[in-house]
Amino acid sequence: MSERFGIPDHDTQLPDHALNNPTPSDPVGGMGSFEFPPSGPPAYAGIPAGSYTGTPAGSYAGTSAGHYVRPKRSMILAIVLATVFGPLGLFYVNILSGIAALVIIPVVVRSLAFTIALGSGGDMNTVYRVAVPIMWCITLPWSIIGVKIRNARIDRAQH
Repeated sequence: MSERFGIPDHDTQLPDHALNNPTPSDPVGGMGSFEFPPSGPPAYAGIPAGSYTGTPAGSYAGTSAGHYVRPKRSMILAIVLATVFGPLGLFYVNILSGIAALVIIPVVVRSLAFTIALGSGGDMNTVYRVAVPIMWCITLPWSIIGVKIRNARIDRAQH
């Protein structure tokens, strides 16, 4: 093998035979299969040994097997996220609200901000000062109404 400028030459052929595996074929090291000690499997977190069978797939604590319980949304967190992130904060309420907000709110806010700026004789700075409060006036009620509707649906589904 020659090295040009410190780079190894990989043009040389490797031998045709495979390298021998240095690990033994028995991963336990010749002990055979593993068995629990005579006392049985250990108990975890206060559950008696051998009594835990697991929960069925898709079930959660306090629900019957196979039912998914949608979590309720916090009104305060929805308001904070809508205030800080605007239309992006509506993704907390649900995915469709976030997508609809990203499509609808820029168009509505732009047209209302330009109309208010033109009506008051303002310039582009007026448009920028008016756009954020208009966006808040749309996203905050949207988040409040969306959380109320979502939580009401969850309550109706549980009863």
